[in-house]
Amino acid sequence: MNPTQSSIQYRDDPPEAVPQAARDALTAIDGLAVQWSEHHGDLGVLVPRGRWFDVIRALKEQGGYDWLVDHTAVDYPARTPRFTVVAIVQDMATQARLIVKTHVPDGEGVATLVPLWEAANWAERETFDLFGIPFEGHPNLTRVYMPEDYEGWPLRRDFPLAGHLRFRD
Repeated sequence: MNPTQSSIQYRDDPPEAVPQAARDALTAIDGLAVQWSEHHGDLGVLVPRGRWFDVIRALKEQGGYDWLVDHTAVDYPARTPRFTVVAIVQDMATQARLIVKTHVPDGEGVATLVPLWEAANWAERETFDLFGIPFEGHPNLTRVYMPEDYEGWPLRRDFPLAGHLRFRD
């Protein structure tokens, strides 16, 4: 398989398994065009980067997805845009999960989810620290693992395997 291709197939219509509340929540957003997927039983939706926050908020407030399970990124260096930012949300009452994705070009950012979930705070700092993706509006976007003056993003696929070695006295 070509490294720029995905085994996930996207489509305009939601899979049958997508809960009606999620469909209604996204349909209510004016002018929103999304692409849906179902891969190995996991439901997903790919949303425009500029609508990221609106989609997540609608899924939380109208769709019933009240838990942020995970929030991270994936690096595809041969693809444009390079990154996919991912949030996995869950409706605790029904246990329905949805993988929400957006594509982010290198050097650009995406809106923070901290106003919706405080748990996004650490996840976004970690994603920034290891991939270099900024989260616009984040209250404290600083590194969590690497030193503040460290140059580079260790989870990018083009990061040198030996790392950037520095010795201090």
